[in-house]
Amino acid sequence: MLSVDSLRFGYGDDSPVLTDVTFSAGAGEVMAIVGRNGAGKSTLLRLLNGLLQPASGRVIVNGNATARTPVHLLAREIGTVFQAPEQQIFAPKVAEEIAFGPRRLGLRGAALKARVADVLLRVGLADVADRHPLDLDAAALRFVALGSVLAMRPPIMLLDEPQRGLDAASLARLESIVAEEAAGGRALLIVCHDMEFVARRASRVLALAGGRVAADLPTQEFFTDPALMAAAGVEAPDPLVLAQLLGLAPQLTATALAQAWIAQRAEVAGA
Repeated sequence: MLSVDSLRFGYGDDSPVLTDVTFSAGAGEVMAIVGRNGAGKSTLLRLLNGLLQPASGRVIVNGNATARTPVHLLAREIGTVFQAPEQQIFAPKVAEEIAFGPRRLGLRGAALKARVADVLLRVGLADVADRHPLDLDAAALRFVALGSVLAMRPPIMLLDEPQRGLDAASLARLESIVAEEAAGGRALLIVCHDMEFVARRASRVLALAGGRVAADLPTQEFFTDPALMAAAGVEAPDPLVLAQLLGLAPQLTATALAQAWIAQRAEVAGA
């Protein structure tokens, strides 16, 4: 669904931000893009959706080369939720913001209303459908932006720090949406600094360091390699650290850790 080959990009005459970046993503994958601040993660997203063009190399989005495809056509294939959602929201009402994309795709009448109503329920904004998005709190605003992308039903979704500023209930809603979209066959690429979120939801980790791909591995393999985590400037998720302290096999989530601990206690008690 997404192919990146030997990508190189820099701003102006400065040294390149990204060099020789190569990877691919397929249907149903949730890829976390991690790395230190300034590693080029957000820049990479803008190269994937065509807002920036590489100095060399290529990006293919669902069969379309970004260098030869207008951004408004790429948006049918790849939807983006930016780190600052207020930068992409313009409609005076939440429902109108969510309706904009599918209306541009040709949806009208009952079909459009049904699409918008479904998305409003999924993102938890049905009761504020007629409010101005910028009158909402930061978490709700993030879900407005997410809803506007969900309504387009693109095969690929790019999410830049989507978990930032969310309370526990909103985070659970976001994680549920990510899981549902992946189960529906969409590829999701998520820039994220929250390693617990990455451990719970990502199936792969693409780590950037020094403008290059330092790792492209299944999530558990990445988090059980201290050298790779150090290169990417990230810390191990708390459940993994606790599992190591308790002498358990690596566990990436609190649920898995609890289950492993209970199983170990049962084994000790039965010995």
